[in-house]
Amino acid sequence: MTIRKKILFVSARLPFPAIEGHQIRALGVLKQLAKFADVHLLTILRDGESIRHDDELARYCLTIEGVKLESGARASCVAAINAIGKNLPLVVTKYTTSSLRKMFKEQIEQLAPDVVHLDLLPLAGLMDLIPNNIAVVLNQHNIESDLIEQKLETISSIPEKIIYKREFRRLKIFEAKACKNVDAVLACSDEDKRGIETIGGRNVHCIPNGVQTEELRPDHSNIDMNKLVFIGGMGWYPNRLGIEWFVNKVMPILVSKNSKLHLDLIGNPNPNVDIPKAVAGNITKLGFVDDFKPYVKNSGIMIVPLHVGSGTRLKVVEGASLGKCIVSTRKGAQGVKLKSGEGIIYADNATEFADAILRLHNDKQKILKLGKNARRIAEKIYDWDAIGRDLNEIYRTI
Repeated sequence: MTIRKKILFVSARLPFPAIEGHQIRALGVLKQLAKFADVHLLTILRDGESIRHDDELARYCLTIEGVKLESGARASCVAAINAIGKNLPLVVTKYTTSSLRKMFKEQIEQLAPDVVHLDLLPLAGLMDLIPNNIAVVLNQHNIESDLIEQKLETISSIPEKIIYKREFRRLKIFEAKACKNVDAVLACSDEDKRGIETIGGRNVHCIPNGVQTEELRPDHSNIDMNKLVFIGGMGWYPNRLGIEWFVNKVMPILVSKNSKLHLDLIGNPNPNVDIPKAVAGNITKLGFVDDFKPYVKNSGIMIVPLHVGSGTRLKVVEGASLGKCIVSTRKGAQGVKLKSGEGIIYADNATEFADAILRLHNDKQKILKLGKNARRIAEKIYDWDAIGRDLNEIYRTI
């Protein structure tokens, strides 16, 4: 008889309901782990989040414990003091508070897990509390120091630049140390896997962001060729920077050529992105929607105009599963195994991006062909059931 391993899964945010990309990846991994191991969840709770024991998450976890994320001026001050005093990145001291450390230590003592799964880099700030006989797996949603370095290039404020330079230096050291000291690292893409190995990461595996392809099936019966769609919250700065670029640089070109083209923005609208008056009538901020699938299915083209980021863009994988024609920057679809001209169209400057959309807008058969090819890749590589088999093998061998 196979003995099920006991996993203490530590999450930086309650994974259900899974609204943002971080939550969606965390929940997907957790669900797969629950197929072959006994999972106990310890999660940080944001404002408005609470644990329930009768929802989907409870079906996958034997126990669920939560610690409130401390917020406000006092919490920020304590995190800053600890970051300076302990020579740590601010993002680490923000998450690994004394309350979380206390609860984590209690969970280690009570559960005696075989494996601790840390589902975000800052949670590696708990590693000093983990006994040597317990294996540790770190789930890297991005190469976090790379994200900060890319963000530095977009900052003009001198005080802000000083703060982020300090954060980048500390985070780069912290990330390299964490990836060296855990028993296994899960990366979102082959590019991230190579990057993590370059900084000394050991036993690094590519576990991409996945989807349930049976739930995200294509439907081309009501396509509006004039409709463009973007999925992503503005709270994540790569999304915000990308949309600011698109509405200011690309959308004016599109509207000047075809005034009927319309863009739907789906996801958290805050912080607000100002829309130029000239194209305001061609853009709708839908914000959060109960179900994004009908909007994507009915659109002619899905756009991913990101120039910053790492990992695997979940929105691209979701679009591929839905059989959508996608126009993206190379950075926007980085890590997703779609070939340009076959399952996706790449365009990196405003003119190229606009030209790609305008060409496709007049070629429905090309749109359908690109979407069909993307769907095939989603089924083969990015379905969670296939990913789960790889996870099982990783956890079996550590």
